[in-house]
Amino acid sequence: MATDLLQEFQKDTMGVNHRGYELVSKFDPEYFKALKGFYADATFAREDAALSRKIKELIMVAVTTAKGSARGTRVHIKRALLCGATPKEVLEAIETATIPSGLPTLWAGIEALADELEAMGKEFS
Repeated sequence: MATDLLQEFQKDTMGVNHRGYELVSKFDPEYFKALKGFYADATFAREDAALSRKIKELIMVAVTTAKGSARGTRVHIKRALLCGATPKEVLEAIETATIPSGLPTLWAGIEALADELEAMGKEFS
């Protein structure tokens, strides 16, 4: 069951994951089931959602960058790009987060965006 849930979760997260998901599914399958329900099913994979997946990922880019979460920033930048966000839209999410959180947000976010674009073989446009 835990393996099936992890595979579903990986699909819901577009294959952009980190080892923590796998470890939680292995060490505490019940908690992982609840996490998947909240994180993936109720937030990102929701069919009746008012906000598109792209918009949700752009919000997550802004929040994770503002919080200083390097891993989260990179994960959500990549997912946003995979959802069809343009590099300019990702940059504007980072720039918007800079207003309440300060210039370190911009510096960290723009570096993460450049790194993810390079890793994906994309140019800023």
